[in-house]
Amino acid sequence: MNAFHALLWGAVMSLYLTGCASVPDSGPAKPAPAGAQKPAAAAQADPGLVERLKGSYETGLKKIDQGAVSEGIFQLVSVLAEIESLKNSAMEIRGIGEQTEAELGAIRSALALDAGLEWLDANKNQISASTLDIGTPAALNPSVILTLNIGTGKVLVSGAPVLFEFVKGNGLAASIVTTNEYGQANCSLSRLENPNAENIVKASLIYRVKGYTYRFSGIEKEFLYIPPSRKATILVLEKAATDVSADPVILDKVFNRLKAVAFDFSQYNGVLLGEEFMRVFGGDPAAIKKLALEKGVSYLVLVLNDCYLVKQLELEGKKYNIFKSQTTATTRIIRVSDGKILYSGSVQGVTGQGGSLDKAVIDGYRQAAEAMSAKLSEDLPQIKNAFFAAAH
Repeated sequence: MNAFHALLWGAVMSLYLTGCASVPDSGPAKPAPAGAQKPAAAAQADPGLVERLKGSYETGLKKIDQGAVSEGIFQLVSVLAEIESLKNSAMEIRGIGEQTEAELGAIRSALALDAGLEWLDANKNQISASTLDIGTPAALNPSVILTLNIGTGKVLVSGAPVLFEFVKGNGLAASIVTTNEYGQANCSLSRLENPNAENIVKASLIYRVKGYTYRFSGIEKEFLYIPPSRKATILVLEKAATDVSADPVILDKVFNRLKAVAFDFSQYNGVLLGEEFMRVFGGDPAAIKKLALEKGVSYLVLVLNDCYLVKQLELEGKKYNIFKSQTTATTRIIRVSDGKILYSGSVQGVTGQGGSLDKAVIDGYRQAAEAMSAKLSEDLPQIKNAFFAAAH
């Protein structure tokens, strides 16, 4: 046993002794009852097999002593794999298996699998990630760092197989990733089957040799992906030329239709944004960031009710006290995180009329609001999907 191996066992025994209570002596062994059958003689082990198993065991220890921790573990697991395949009950074979198990148990006590630094906040607490970021540059992919405590410090473990698997939800991800020279293994998530629900990916240290699987119990790390907050803000701008309505009539129609979506909606009069409204309406991320939105708002509902034409009725040169208007209403759903337009529905050229220019404008607003309400009702399934759209 060289210095590296001695340090490893020293660290493990220190942890063991401080965490274990003493066990009382059970006293001398009791004699077997009269008439009891004597155990059959243990099967004799093949000397060549014993030497081969011992050789693999010693090679594993040497690899660990040399700092090639994962290679050493592989050798030790290969010993268990061969014993498992032989089903040999020879005492010497069982002894090698128990010794190997003990060595792997000592290694397990010194191993640690930690989340990558990008998963830690300023206080070193692990954070959760958004389901909607999966597949985008903003995505947080599962990442772990494997280390071995040798008493005087920690060493990074390279070449170790880390299994990434869904323990809640499902999706498309790399399954087994080998740690690099920095002891790090990164899993690439490209898709979640249900981004509207909580998903959990677990990383585990697991070795597979010739059909035999050895999982290091307790050496694992979970990564939580949660859907965004169900909060949305409705911004409405109702205008005719440069005149902007202070109390837009279309707001209630849109709000009442969207109540069918399981979201908490807050209202915001677009007139307060001035020229910025059209930039937000176009999905400009910089303009969206300038908004003083309530915390946790994930989506914007932008409604533009634009009365773009008003004219007086004139027949054969005679003007009548009848005014006609044309209005187009558009509703858009925009994701706050990146300005992506997830839904856009319009009703165009809706006509209105009244005995004056102002009345024709108001009637145009109302008619467009009714038409928009019907449009939203028709598109409601599409709208619900838009609110919970996956990032891709």
